This record gives sequence, C-alpha cells and structure tokens, in this order.
Amino acid sequence: MEDRTLIVAANEMLCEDAYLLEAEGEIPDFAPGQFAMLRVPLADRLLRRPLGIVKADKNAVTFLYQVKGEGTRALSRLRYGDRIDVLLPLGNGFPVFGKKVAIVGGGFGVAPLLSAARACADKGAEVRIYNGFASAEREFFSGLFSAAGKLTVCTDDGSAGFHGFPSAALEADLAEFTPEAILCCGPSPLMRAVKRLGESRGITTYLSLEQRMGCGVGACLTCTCKAGGHNKRVCKDGPVFLSTEVEP
Repeated sequence: MEDRTLIVAANEMLCEDAYLLEAEGEIPDFAPGQFAMLRVPLADRLLRRPLGIVKADKNAVTFLYQVKGEGTRALSRLRYGDRIDVLLPLGNGFPVFGKKVAIVGGGFGVAPLLSAARACADKGAEVRIYNGFASAEREFFSGLFSAAGKLTVCTDDGSAGFHGFPSAALEADLAEFTPEAILCCGPSPLMRAVKRLGESRGITTYLSLEQRMGCGVGACLTCTCKAGGHNKRVCKDGPVFLSTEVEP
C-alpha cells in the first residue's frame, strides 16, 4: 500500500453516469481484484472513494467509477494534467487459476475482473467470461475481455447477447464446461445467484464484495461484514472472500 500523487491522462464518459479514469505515475504492483482509494477534489469531502482497478502497469492505472453523489461528480470533472492523490493497492485480490475458470461480472462489478481474467489466461487457463449489463448501451470492455477468453455478454432487456442473468448463462454452459473456480463481482442478487450455483455444483467460488468504505485500510470498521461467523473488514480482509464465508 502506497500513497501516490498521479497525473490524470484521461477521464472519459462511457455512458450516462459511468466514467473511465486513467492516471499516470509510478504504480506499485497489484494483484487482480485489489482496489484503490482516491481523494475527492472537494475541500469539504474528507473521505476518499474506493474504486476498482480495471488495469495497471508500472506507469499508469485505469479506474471505472459511477457518478452517484457530489464526491464522484467532482471526480468526473477532473481533466488532463490534474493531480490526484491515490492510495493503492488495497485489500486482497482473486487467486489465479491455471486450468478452467469462469468469470462472472455485473455492471460496474466487471472492473476488477478484467485483470483476473487476463492473469488466468496468462497462466494457461481456459477462461469463460459472463458479463451482465442492464442493456447494450451500458456494456463495458467487451473487446478487452474477449482477448482474455470466451465472452458471453448478458443483458437484462435482451438488447445484446444472452437475455438474462450471467449466472443463468454460466449454468447453461456447465453441461460441457466444468471450471475449477468461479470468480465473481457485481450486484448482490447476482453474487447470491453465483454463490448458490457454485456451491450446489461443488465449484470453488470467490466473491468480491462491494461495500461502503471510510478509510480503506481497516481502521474505521465502516465496511464490516460477517464472514465465517466472525466480523471481517471488506477493505482489509477482502474484498475477495470464499463464497462459503459470506452472504453477499
């Protein structure tokens, strides 16, 4: 974990309320599924915002975020050359598997899964990806995911790809595809469906929880959840947990 001042290289609106922020500077190594805390450029907003890392190398990092309030709206106003304070990498990421892996994402939850898919593919795994969105207009990163494995796009309204939840698309494939692990991030209903599916089939399943956070380092206890019968901090002990440990 390091606190870095980075320079904004791009801040692009992908669709209504969805932005892709790229920042340049010296980037520490990170594991797939780890995240960052960005300082909001507003004097009256003291808490940083947790953002998923879409991709990173030694010189640049890219974040996906949703504009939901004044803090993230201020982030959307950042322009080329602006400076931002970033604390990264934080939390525990996904393990990397080398045989057959299913990646299941929903909406903004696809952000931390791209690096996981790439890491598994680099290890020689057969990677199948099931990404769900409300509609074709809100689809993210399909070209990037397709380069890492076989992609199935799912939409709630049927405007692109499979009509329905990504978990249903995965279940339909399990007759001829048996992954050694499922890696998932997305809305709670999706993660609950993936948890049930994975556990019913005896497939090791990992869930990346999305939770409100204050500090991002485990000090404030804002993001406490129940895991394995104990209180765990999503930012410090997660955000990635075995599905058998948590109820998303």
